[in-house]
Amino acid sequence: MKIATIITSHNRKDKTIASLNALYKAIDCYNKLYDEKIENILFLTDDGCTDGTKDSIISKFSTDRNIVILNGDGNLYWAGGMRMAWRAAINCGQNFDFYLLLNDDTVVFDNVFLQLMELHNYAMNNYNNGGVYSGICCSSDGTKTTYGGELWTNKFLANSRLVDPIGKPQMCDMANANILLIAKTVVDNMGIFYKGYRHALADFDYTIKARKRYPVLLTSAYCGFCDNDHESINILAKKVISMSLKERIKYYKHPLHSNKDYLKFVVRNAPLRLPFVIVGRLLNVYLPSLYYIRHKYGL
Repeated sequence: MKIATIITSHNRKDKTIASLNALYKAIDCYNKLYDEKIENILFLTDDGCTDGTKDSIISKFSTDRNIVILNGDGNLYWAGGMRMAWRAAINCGQNFDFYLLLNDDTVVFDNVFLQLMELHNYAMNNYNNGGVYSGICCSSDGTKTTYGGELWTNKFLANSRLVDPIGKPQMCDMANANILLIAKTVVDNMGIFYKGYRHALADFDYTIKARKRYPVLLTSAYCGFCDNDHESINILAKKVISMSLKERIKYYKHPLHSNKDYLKFVVRNAPLRLPFVIVGRLLNVYLPSLYYIRHKYGL
C-alpha cells in the first residue's frame, strides 16, 4: 500500500518534528500488525523556514524514510505549500494508492492508519468506491473535538457544527485536512486543492466538491491531537475594534487574515450568499462594532 504524505511547514520546527515522529511511529505500528505494509514517501514543503526545520528533519530521520523536501520562498502559506508538495507527489512517477494530507502541528495516534483503513473498507463495501477520509482530532488534554469534519446546520448563513466521534464511520459535509486520507481515484478525477486559495479553506472547498461524487467519511474514534489555536470570536472582536482603520485594512490584507480566501469560498460554494458576505466584510473593516453585534446574533 503506497501512501504519499503531504505536509507544509513554516517556522514550526519543534511541532513539525513531533508530528513526523508520531507519523513514523504509527506507520511502524501498522506494519508490525498487518501483512500489507505501508510504503510511505513524505513530500514536505519548507516554505522559507528560518528556524532550521529542513536541517533538523535531515538529521533526525534516516534516509530509508523516503523524505522529499521542497523549498518554498516563504510566501506560499498553507494552501500554496500543500499544493507544491502534492504536485511533487503526483509528478514523481510513483503510483500511489492514497494521499495523506497532514498538518505539521498534528500528532497522530498509533491507531490512525487502522482508523483510516476502516473508513476505506467501509466506503468500498457501502459505496463501491474509494473516498475521502478525515481523522477526527482532539485537544491535547483529550477533552474536546477540535478538527475533523462538519455538517451544515444552515448553509445560507454558513453555519455548521463540528462532529464528534461516535464509534462508527459518519458522513460529513466538509472536512479538515489535519489528517485527511484521499483515495487515488478521487485525486485522479478531482486533482488537488483549487489554485485560487492562498492559505485557508482549501480543504473545506475540496471536500465539499468531493462530497458530490464520493463518500467523505469521519473516523469512528479520535486519531490525533491538534489544539485549536485560533482566536475566539470575543478575543478577535476586541482586537479588531481596538485597531485604527489603517491597521484593520493592513490586517485584512495579510494572507493569514485576508478576506480573499473566504470570498472565493463563498463564490464557489454558496454564491447566493455573496452580497451579504461582501457587506459583512466591509462592516468588519469600517464599522467593526456593528459587525460583531451582527455576528453575535448570527445575521
